[in-house]
Amino acid sequence: MTKIVAVDPIFLFPKHTKLLKEFGELVTFDTVPKNSSEILNRIKGADIVIDYWTALPKEVLENLKNTKMICSASAGYEWIDIETASKKGITITHCPGHNCEAVAELTIGLMLSALRHICKAVNETRGGSYKPAGYKSKELKDKTLGIIGYGTIGKRVAEIAEKGFGMKVLFTNSKSTPADLKKLLKVSDIISVNAPLNDKTKNLLGKYEFDLMKEGVIFVNTGRGAIVDETALFNSLKSGKIYAAGLDLLADEPYKKDNPLFKLQNVVITPHIAWNTEEADYRLSAQVVEIISAFVSGKPVYIVPEQRR
Repeated sequence: MTKIVAVDPIFLFPKHTKLLKEFGELVTFDTVPKNSSEILNRIKGADIVIDYWTALPKEVLENLKNTKMICSASAGYEWIDIETASKKGITITHCPGHNCEAVAELTIGLMLSALRHICKAVNETRGGSYKPAGYKSKELKDKTLGIIGYGTIGKRVAEIAEKGFGMKVLFTNSKSTPADLKKLLKVSDIISVNAPLNDKTKNLLGKYEFDLMKEGVIFVNTGRGAIVDETALFNSLKSGKIYAAGLDLLADEPYKKDNPLFKLQNVVITPHIAWNTEEADYRLSAQVVEIISAFVSGKPVYIVPEQRR
C-alpha cells in the first residue's frame, strides 16, 4: 500500500482526493508545520510527499527512509534540496503550467496598473481628490515588450501582448547568451520577468542591468523576487530611470514592512497572488493526481530539470 502525505495545506478537489485514496493511504494536514522536526514527523514513512510551500532542507531529507517521490505542488521548487534528494534516490517533480493563464493575466494587469497609475489614482480618488488630467501615461500598443523567461507563462504573456495589444516581443530563456539579455534590456519599453529561480537567474538583474535599460522603462516581476537586486531596483525607480514597476513578489516572503520599495509611489506591489485563481486550483489538483498516478505506474512525469537524464 502506498502512503501519500500532503505535508502542508493544499486544496484537493473531492474527485481528486478520491482518486489519490485509490493508491493507498492519504494523509493531509490543515496547518503549516512550524519546524523541521514537525515536518519530519509528518512525512516519515511516506512513500510520496505532496509539498505546497514547506521548505524541505537537507536535515529533513537525510532522515527520510521510505520516500520515493516528492511532488512540489507548484511550478517552483527552490525550497527543496534537490542535491540531497538526488543522493537519497528521491524523485522530485513539480507542477508547471497549471497557473499559466493566471500568472500571465496578472502580469498584463501589473503592466497596465504601473503604466496607467491605477493604484495611485484609486487611492487619491478615494481620499477626495478628483484630477482627471493628473495621471498622464502611455499606451501598450506598438511598445516593445522584453520577456525574461520564455516558458509556458512567458509564451502566454507574449501571445496576449502581441494579439491583444499589438506589442512587439523579444525574449530570453535558459539558452540565451549574455549578449541576448543585454540587447533585450537596451531596447525594451517594458520588461517582464517570468523566469524561475535557479543558480543562473538568482540576482540576474542588478545595477549594471538596470543601467542598460531605456529611460522610462516599465518593469514587471511575476517570476521570483530573488532574481532582482532590490536595492538597484529601488534606486532606478527613485531616480526615474524606471518609470514604474509592478511586482507580485519580493526577495523576502512574507514581506518586511520596512522594505523601502513600499515608500515609492511609482510601484505597485501585490502579495504573490498571480497564481491564485479558482481555475488554477482545479488544474493543480488534477495535475497532482496525474503526477502521482504516473509515478506509481512507473512512468514519472514533470521531473525537475536537475534530475532529468
